[in-house]
Amino acid sequence: MPPLDLRPFIARTAALIDSSPPTSRGETRTWLVEPFLETLGWDCRDDSCVTDRTVDGTRVEYVPMIESVPALLVAVEAYDASLEESRATALRGAMTWTGIDRAIYTNGREYLLLAGASDIDYHALTLSELADTESTLDNYSRAALARRLEHHSRDHVARRLALERPRLVDAIVEQLTTAAVQGDAYADEFDSAVDRFLDQLVVAFADSRPQSGETRADVSIRFSESAVTGDGETNDTREPGSRSGLAADSGGDATEPRTDATRAERGSAAGSNADAAREAGTHDATGTESDDPSASTPDDGSDGPTADADTGTDGGEYVVRFFNDRGSIGAIGHSTAEGALVEAAEYLFERGLSGIEVPWSPDDADGTVLNAAPTHADGSPMAAPTQLSNGLYLATGGEPDERAARVEALAARAGLRAMLTGDWDDRTS
Repeated sequence: MPPLDLRPFIARTAALIDSSPPTSRGETRTWLVEPFLETLGWDCRDDSCVTDRTVDGTRVEYVPMIESVPALLVAVEAYDASLEESRATALRGAMTWTGIDRAIYTNGREYLLLAGASDIDYHALTLSELADTESTLDNYSRAALARRLEHHSRDHVARRLALERPRLVDAIVEQLTTAAVQGDAYADEFDSAVDRFLDQLVVAFADSRPQSGETRADVSIRFSESAVTGDGETNDTREPGSRSGLAADSGGDATEPRTDATRAERGSAAGSNADAAREAGTHDATGTESDDPSASTPDDGSDGPTADADTGTDGGEYVVRFFNDRGSIGAIGHSTAEGALVEAAEYLFERGLSGIEVPWSPDDADGTVLNAAPTHADGSPMAAPTQLSNGLYLATGGEPDERAARVEALAARAGLRAMLTGDWDDRTS
């Protein structure tokens, strides 16, 4: 396969823009985006490229496929519009939870290239910079993605279910409504139940686990679909293929979304990463194991570990996805159940969990879950208290199912629904 040659496309596009730039999203798609995709080997007019779909709640203009398996997500803005960081964030969410690990977001002037399913790399480029990054762009070509998707995997099922989800929901709800007596009266309940069922299927099939014998470092991930704004100039100096890492709040423009998707540099100090994340305005956090016993036991013996400290090293995968009435809004994950509980609490306090009078515990819970001190309401010490960034102490001890119950109770208190996947059924943590 010869290397990509983007120079003819860039020259034609620059000439067109100089003479008569697009004035709508439709013209941007036809004049700029489709020729760009064709340069990468995709045929936007073929049945293998579906258009105008919603994938995991995110609108995309093109979904090129390889043998009916979605290979790439392409989102488009009008030429005279800015790229929206909220939409870029939503694209990252769709990639994380469907396994479609390549995405392009463009307005014909700027190109945001996203890669990965858990660790999201990105490159923010202008039209004139495309010719210098052909090796990076080749990763989005039809030839390269066809090679990657040559061997079938469970991930392919997740991609297809995610693409067809709206149609599947409508079809299943229609059958349930027909089968039930006066089924129309229960259509909303059927719709919610089917939506949750398909969401669980997509997450289950997109879920990547370590292979036999592979160890997983103690890491923490956080993903939020909230918008982050910025209005400076793009200055992306990363080498092709480099991870985006922790983006500082430097006023980058909409082609440089801050990375609140997965980022955990294995072996780095948890506290410094978390502090940097908060200073940068991101939602990124990392938990790593400390060799110093005093890291989890303060000298005064009064306070438990902070949210930045080590929260366990069982090497698992504990994921919590949050939903409101309109669909998924974000997720957190950690390699331990204890760490996931902490991350969930932090996330929920950022997303509207408020008005809690401490000491607080769910109605059916034994003991205090949140308090201003590391004690229960009766003054007895909490089991494994962790101080959150807002100063409250969270009880993180117990088995995974007990921690799962606390996550669900906290989510309900915030008016959200939590779906737990991964290793939450493990009772050995």
